[in-house]
Amino acid sequence: MTIDDRCQACGDEGESINHILFSCHVARQAWALSSIPHPKGGFHSDSIYANFDYLFNLDKRRNLRKEDSRVWPWIIWNLWKRRNDMLFEGRCYEPAVLVLKANRDAVEWFMAQDIEEGWKQEEKARQPVHRRNWNPPKKGWKMCNVGVDFDKTKRVAGGAWVLQNERGVVLIHSRRSFAGINSKEEAKCQVLLWSTESMKSQRQTHVIFAGEFEEFFGAVQRPDAWPSLLYQGTIIREELLGLEVFELKVVTRKANRGAVFIAQSVKKMDLVHSYVATGHPDWLFEFFVNESRDL
Repeated sequence: MTIDDRCQACGDEGESINHILFSCHVARQAWALSSIPHPKGGFHSDSIYANFDYLFNLDKRRNLRKEDSRVWPWIIWNLWKRRNDMLFEGRCYEPAVLVLKANRDAVEWFMAQDIEEGWKQEEKARQPVHRRNWNPPKKGWKMCNVGVDFDKTKRVAGGAWVLQNERGVVLIHSRRSFAGINSKEEAKCQVLLWSTESMKSQRQTHVIFAGEFEEFFGAVQRPDAWPSLLYQGTIIREELLGLEVFELKVVTRKANRGAVFIAQSVKKMDLVHSYVATGHPDWLFEFFVNESRDL
């Protein structure tokens, strides 16, 4: 094969890993815009080992905040992805965007670790501890786990749904922020309505809606037993009628963690941007892989 070994970003001859990550003008600008201080004399132009040694020892610097020093792996990862996106997909984004994305990815990853650790501590405090992980739907069906998080002070709710098949593979997921919410009950109702509408717009059928919605699912299925939620049960039931085949399933938080993680990112990280995406979030890759592996 005849290959062009020049850097496609700057035209430098003899593209190398060290060049892509540290020497190219794109990389230099990204590092300059980041919170990572440059080594004395700048990054080494030839030795990737010297550059990584410097980064691995950043946590020993007393004058550098932990939040600033820990973002460097995501800067490197996004520099590498930018190079591949430019070569194979023709997409090219500015270094400032790259740094913003790296900072966001780092915060999301560390938030996921904090949430996971918090739940582990809660589980240890409970006696006895019952392990109830996510259970797959029956063959031919899909599980739509719905998560809700409510901030009473800001009157903001975070909602998320994750659609998985019987093998635990995440097909699609979504996150949304809801403003002007007055109570946790209102937050649950709005997120349920949105999740149902989303499944219809995605043309999904044979869907099991799963979440911590005992009272709302009860109001849909047995309205006489939940008279205080008659209105909410009615509007949710009407929205569900647009789906051909569906089921409602009450699950514990342990079995609904993925959707709750994503919903909590609205409040914890002030991520108000709503989206729908295939697969799972990058920052929850390990969580969903391990969850499907346990099936």
